[in-house]
Amino acid sequence: MLGLLTQAREILGKESPQVGHITRVALHLIDCAVDVSHLSAENEGLETAREALGSARSAVVAATCAVRHTHDRGKATSA
Repeated sequence: MLGLLTQAREILGKESPQVGHITRVALHLIDCAVDVSHLSAENEGLETAREALGSARSAVVAATCAVRHTHDRGKATSA
């Protein structure tokens, strides 16, 4: 799985010389998934779970902002 995430990150980074908002969010989501994967491989303690939860929260915030941004941009375009 880590190999696929790394490959997806490389492809996104190469395809977008001018990284757009959605691409930045996608890269952030990939980074969060990689972080959680690394954490789960290291240790199964409470602190590791807290760190994984922090990364997951960050991913949710990034995705929510991307949806709002896209929605607002769509409304502005159609108005």
